Amino acid sequence: MTPEEVTRGIAAVTAVLEGARVQADAGARVDLAGLDARVAELCAAASALPPAPARGQLKALEQMLAALDGLTGALTRQRDTLAAAAEGRNDPHTARQRAAAAYGRPIVTGDPVPEPVPGTDPYDGQP
Repeated sequence: MTPEEVTRGIAAVTAVLEGARVQADAGARVDLAGLDARVAELCAAASALPPAPARGQLKALEQMLAALDGLTGALTRQRDTLAAAAEGRNDPHTARQRAAAAYGRPIVTGDPVPEPVPGTDPYDGQP
């Protein structure tokens, strides 16, 4: 592999890891099949490069490692949440995350839904 191919491959794996972290944080299942083989292939290709181009891969590899650490944290939180649910502990926040992940809707936080303006509700009993 050329240095450019290694860099692109590492960037692609980093993007996959970051996407998987977002999914895991939302409570969704994450499919990481084949990722370990791809990472091993890229690491071997980077180490096979001459010294100068290999050193050029360090920043990309550090970013990939940071993305992997983020995914590790998300999966650990997900495992702990599932363990708590299995023990019967009620966690409405987690239930909301699972529902949002299942239906593909983002989790919205912040301002509550505004109250309706009087006289604009067609169901307020007015003719």
